[in-house]
Amino acid sequence: MRILVYLEKSDVRGGIEVFAERHVARLRGEGHEVEVVSSPGSLFPVPGSWDEVVIHKCSDVAVLEKFPPERSVYYVHDHEPICPRGYAYTPLKRNCSRPGGVWPCIFCAPACRGWKAALKRVFSQRRRIAAMSRFKRLVVISEFMKSRLAANGIPPDKIEVKPPTITFQLTHSRLPTSPVDLLYVGQLIRGKGVHLLLAAMAGMKSPRTLDIVGTGNMERKLKALAAKLGLEGRVRFNGFQSNPQDWMRAAKCVVVPSFWQEPYGLVAAEAVALGRPVVAFAVGGLPEACQGKAKLVPPGDVGALAAALDGQVL
Repeated sequence: MRILVYLEKSDVRGGIEVFAERHVARLRGEGHEVEVVSSPGSLFPVPGSWDEVVIHKCSDVAVLEKFPPERSVYYVHDHEPICPRGYAYTPLKRNCSRPGGVWPCIFCAPACRGWKAALKRVFSQRRRIAAMSRFKRLVVISEFMKSRLAANGIPPDKIEVKPPTITFQLTHSRLPTSPVDLLYVGQLIRGKGVHLLLAAMAGMKSPRTLDIVGTGNMERKLKALAAKLGLEGRVRFNGFQSNPQDWMRAAKCVVVPSFWQEPYGLVAAEAVALGRPVVAFAVGGLPEACQGKAKLVPPGDVGALAAALDGQVL
């Protein structure tokens, strides 16, 4: 089969891009002819020689409407296609389960995107859902995300649940010279809840240590918060590492403190597959990613997170 893969951003390497990269590798390994494009300018009209078009991210509804619906498969990785704000939580940092639309999104979205971009997203939402509903198939990574799409008007029979394939590579890259006790792996952005994990560390009875692997726009604030909480000797910021799975192998426990509604939670799934203990908030798709093999605590409950980490059998 000849498959054309559209990935919106070629200069970013986040979770979506890693997923798409692995997906392309798997398709080629199965013998398919695959081409990856990231510029819509030279894409349309899509040549009829391509048997299938796989879309891994497309924020612009005008571009989305140009894909041939009878040949297009849309992989929904996050809340952006169904939430005008993009994160499925409100400006007050509360998770939202309402379907996207004009009300109340018109007051919520601008807090994140600014008025001009927010109004464009809000008033194009029905067009976006209509375009997605016409596609051959939509693929999501959890039953949680299927329920979110269905709540937004996507026909359930068009939605396929396909959790990410977990693959491992032992890279023998740099590891810490001291043992890894608690480990956080991921972006340092607000929705990932690292600030809640630091607060839990400050409230713990045991002096456990935490290694943080990742970077993001909250890094400076998180370092300042760690210092303010008196955690300098217990928290290490290790920056981006190309071998996070090696760090997981070395950890006594992997913590996933996301308070936003994770569509799945690849870090949690990888840690479970590696046989590592996991402590996480029970939010979004994380319970599915943990497969019943993790200690789950109420979302955003810092005291419960501290107690779970204190009570973990080492």
